[in-house]
Amino acid sequence: MSENMPANEQRLQLLSEAKPDSWIALTSDESAVVGRGSTYAEAVEDAARNGEVDPVLIKTPGDWSPLVL
Repeated sequence: MSENMPANEQRLQLLSEAKPDSWIALTSDESAVVGRGSTYAEAVEDAARNGEVDPVLIKTPGDWSPLVL
């Protein structure tokens, strides 16, 4: 992640660039993407293959449209 960008903006950028309705695994300090997957387990396995044993996982939305309740 860029050091010039605030953390929340970095996360939003990661989410917006990721496949909809998928999982992203970040390093434990949330500084880099270390895994991806269509399921939680796939993202954890991908992170482990990349050397991260304690990833932070984020679920991407299926649709970025605002919800009306």
